[in-house]
Amino acid sequence: MLVAILFFCGTLGVGAQTENKKKDSAYFNIFGLPNPCVYLPAPPDTASVLFVDDFQQFLWGKSVRNTPRGQQASWESLYGADRMATVYSEAMGVTISKEETPAIYRFIKRVGETSNQATSMAKRRYMRVRPFARLNEHVSSQFDDERDLRRNGSYPSGHTAFGWGSALAMVEVAPELQDTILRRGFEYGQSRIIVGAHWQSDVDAGRLAASAAIARMHTSPEYQEDLEEARAEYRRIKGIKSKKIDVGYPKGEKVLDAPVDTASYRYYGDVSYYWQAKQERGTSRGKQALTDAACEVKDFLDCYTTCVGLTLNEKETPAIAALVKRTFDELCNTATQLKSAGFRTRPFARLGESSAMPELNERYSTSSSYPSAHSILGWGIALALVEVMPSSQNALLARGYEYGRSRTILGFHFASDVQAGRLAAAYTLARLHNEADFQKLMEKAKKEYDAMKDKAVAPAMNVSPASSEGFVNLTDAVPDAILEIRYFGTYKCSH
Repeated sequence: MLVAILFFCGTLGVGAQTENKKKDSAYFNIFGLPNPCVYLPAPPDTASVLFVDDFQQFLWGKSVRNTPRGQQASWESLYGADRMATVYSEAMGVTISKEETPAIYRFIKRVGETSNQATSMAKRRYMRVRPFARLNEHVSSQFDDERDLRRNGSYPSGHTAFGWGSALAMVEVAPELQDTILRRGFEYGQSRIIVGAHWQSDVDAGRLAASAAIARMHTSPEYQEDLEEARAEYRRIKGIKSKKIDVGYPKGEKVLDAPVDTASYRYYGDVSYYWQAKQERGTSRGKQALTDAACEVKDFLDCYTTCVGLTLNEKETPAIAALVKRTFDELCNTATQLKSAGFRTRPFARLGESSAMPELNERYSTSSSYPSAHSILGWGIALALVEVMPSSQNALLARGYEYGRSRTILGFHFASDVQAGRLAAAYTLARLHNEADFQKLMEKAKKEYDAMKDKAVAPAMNVSPASSEGFVNLTDAVPDAILEIRYFGTYKCSH
């Protein structure tokens, strides 16, 4: 049995043979993509205080169903490239269809389907019951089949992954329209909450799965070929001749929802998560959170060294260090821009308490909690390194995710600040890929890693998600390939 499992894992994509060569299919199958069972927590149980936000958002969604936003959500329930083509046609001022823009349409379809595939492992592992079924109601969407939804896990949201993943990809095609494209991709996920098909945590996880999948897709030559063809087709239609990009980076206040106000029902979800995270301060995980407060380029190189089995620093891996430095700088700019758009009081100050690091209380009392800059940096650098070292993708993403969660444990950020930071990191990376100098840094880093990867030892994680709230507990220091085998038994060979 073990021999059979290893054989099928090898043929289905645990190793290098993961790319799907069919021109209209996903770029990778589920075994070539990051595994959300490893780098994301399990969905909140209904008995958990972490479920508060899910329930409050269900009530919000239900309250707007009989509004124009509710009608939009119902219309967006149609899954697939045809609906997203219409969405991006409106956003980009171009009629996108299989007949009129075959390159753009194919790109949207392949990226979207790959992003959706990135949710499959967790969907089948958890088989979370959807909101309408859990609460004995009905979906309010014209294109959803309740029978199919009941047989399909709610966490993470596949619709959301399709929408957010394709939006990130289209930023590389039409960067001058990035704010509008990203906002539509973001709303496509929120629509799933409105119609009662998904919980908020399903949607949040769907966006992270898509962000991780996009990083992996950048390692595919077919992705790069499709991107260039879609970009050339778009520029030809629009009459764009100059290759110079004269726009800055996405404006977070136009892409993401505003930070949660204390008058919002979502505030109770943030507070609930704060109290839950606070319990971990006296644990080994709390000690790790204190270490994660360090936030310089060297700290991130040290942080991810434990994930890839190589010593990452300016001396031994100068090309990788240069990539991390450039990524760090751009992510810091994104954090500064978003923080300057508004001010949110940090949780420890809002609740009249002390953080886990009292010496920083005064300093952080005067700086905005939204978004979490640490979360932007941790998740964004992990995404960049996935492109360089895809064999360690799960360990890198798990560490990047936990780096952001450390901020809630310390009391410096609400959970929604951290989630916003991760999304900001993803769209910053999407925009960065339009920069020629960044692409050169990425290629140099890949070559450097390829030349020394045989020396890498099995990656170990020095922090694993907490097990107390249903998080996947990864205590084994094993390579990503073994982690893939761990979940193989729940899948039929046809997948």
